[in-house]
Amino acid sequence: MKLRIFLLVLLIATLVAAAFPALAQTDTDEGPVVQAVMFFSPTCGHCELVINEHLPVIFEQYGGEPTILFDDTIPPEEVAFYKMSNGTLEILMVDASVEIGASMFGEDSERLGVDRPGVPRLDIEEIYLVGSEQIPAELPGIIEEGLANGGISWPDVPGLDAALATIPGASDANQSNSGEADTPTDTLPAASDETIGDKIARDPLGNGLAILVLVGLIASLVLVPILVSRGSLGGGPSWVVPVLAVIGLGVSLYLGSVETSGVEAVCGPVGDCNAVQQSSYASIFGIPIGVLGAIAYAALIVGWIVSRVSKGRVADVASVLVAATAFGGTAFSIYLTFLEPFVIGATCMWCLASALAIVGLLWLTAPPGWAAFERLRGSDSTTG
Repeated sequence: MKLRIFLLVLLIATLVAAAFPALAQTDTDEGPVVQAVMFFSPTCGHCELVINEHLPVIFEQYGGEPTILFDDTIPPEEVAFYKMSNGTLEILMVDASVEIGASMFGEDSERLGVDRPGVPRLDIEEIYLVGSEQIPAELPGIIEEGLANGGISWPDVPGLDAALATIPGASDANQSNSGEADTPTDTLPAASDETIGDKIARDPLGNGLAILVLVGLIASLVLVPILVSRGSLGGGPSWVVPVLAVIGLGVSLYLGSVETSGVEAVCGPVGDCNAVQQSSYASIFGIPIGVLGAIAYAALIVGWIVSRVSKGRVADVASVLVAATAFGGTAFSIYLTFLEPFVIGATCMWCLASALAIVGLLWLTAPPGWAAFERLRGSDSTTG
């Protein structure tokens, strides 16, 4: 009798387990997981914004603070892969400034059909998100939907399995041989770890051109005031001033649109415009450098027009202001051009074009500006 009761209970339990499998699960079963791959660069300001400000918030929202795994047996500057995971959200971070990461980034860009790849870029499912605006704006919704549908597997990124295999503990629970960090910032290869020579060597041709332009800018800023004050510098054709100013304005407007939208800049075969535009030096007090440049060039154009159509004191004041703007713009260009090879380690040809335009304007506007200044000073002394 007892055996029959035992068998009956066992049969009922089996039927219940078969009909309601969820009841048979234990508390140790893991929930759905969302997996993604993000390409970044240590010198990219947009990357820094996403990694240090947006991703921590997203991880806290979906699973809590992540553990960050990487191979700490190799030099920090050679680490290309980091895995951020909290059990619910997993992101493989790929440093596109390291050779193996750059190769993986290029192959994945070809797979996706991206003509002008830029970072930060996050691959998830069969889509990709780019920039410090699109990633934080769209990623939470994708994660939410993915978790509701049972999770999202790793995207089909070329070399993904090999990349994960380089991270000890990234594919299992044993993390004793892996490096760990509490925050994303601690795992990123800091730009300060590189020497100036290392930064210049990233792009010898582009950075070499930037250094040549920098020398020319500094020499001009010193020589022009000396030559003008001695009367040894004559003015060039006046029509060249608006031409150079319009060129500078066009370049600045384009760079301003790149910096504000987060899209990739169209770069030539020399230099890396996107590395410069996505760096933390692409804006001052939150204002994009391109926007500031556009304002300066627009002021130059307006001032030149006023100096040509007006007479007397108004024309002289306008000429002085035009020359002063060109002088200040050249000084500012020295600062920006210095940053490219020596701090950022990349050169933007658009930026060099703007620097050449402003220094050309300095040579052209300084003589009439100085003459106007002398007339104003003489007029004031006579009046006094």
